[in-house]
Amino acid sequence: MKLSISFFLFAVLVMALVTGCSPAATATAVPTPVPPTPTPIPPPSTPSPQDALAKLHWFGTSAFLYNGSKVIYFDPIALDGNLPKADIILVTHAHSDHWSVADLQKIISPDTTLIIGPNVSQAYESDKANLGIPATILNEGDKTEVAGVSIEAVPAFDTTYHPKGSGGLGYLVTVDGLVLYHAGGTDAYPEMANYKCDIAFVPVYSKNQAQAIVDVLPAKTVILEHTSYYAAVAVANLLNPNYGPAKTLVALQDGPYNP
Repeated sequence: MKLSISFFLFAVLVMALVTGCSPAATATAVPTPVPPTPTPIPPPSTPSPQDALAKLHWFGTSAFLYNGSKVIYFDPIALDGNLPKADIILVTHAHSDHWSVADLQKIISPDTTLIIGPNVSQAYESDKANLGIPATILNEGDKTEVAGVSIEAVPAFDTTYHPKGSGGLGYLVTVDGLVLYHAGGTDAYPEMANYKCDIAFVPVYSKNQAQAIVDVLPAKTVILEHTSYYAAVAVANLLNPNYGPAKTLVALQDGPYNP
């Protein structure tokens, strides 16, 4: 009996020693490295008419400044304030409320590109010595590019002060991802439906005349001009209910440029 107990205790001791010295039955698994998650790059923002509105200033009549990646003036007249020098100047016709040598001289630099239509060529020839820069003359349908800004000349005419064929122009200007349309002195005509513009500058000779242009143009944002600020507000208030969210007519406060 004692022998059996001794043998049993000896067997238990041997098993304990063998178990304690044996390697683990399974090795610990090494975790697979997880690659770092790349930081997402946000998509480029899409320009909107609201972005451009913040860069636009109205001096009155049809005179506008676009101060974005390029400084662009349309029909500069009655200019006042802290005026940046122009990269591009566009003049629609030679009437004295659109062509002003005194105002051009305020914004011209040796690097300025002056673009005019046939209607302005005679006035330019008389004044070019005082301006000191050459002019690029575009005809209806002509296109050009200036430092990445695309410009297309389109017709501008009416039945009163801007006869068809007299060489007046409007301009489609593509800049900073948006198309600006300065209509010049004009009534509505069917081809305006093809002007894929984001913002249009539309003269107001009467409510009905302005409405006819807005009805044809695809622009979602229309700035009313060639009238007083208060008349532009009144016309905008009268016409905006006709268009709902499809189009917005805007009246900008005119005056000196002091950003």
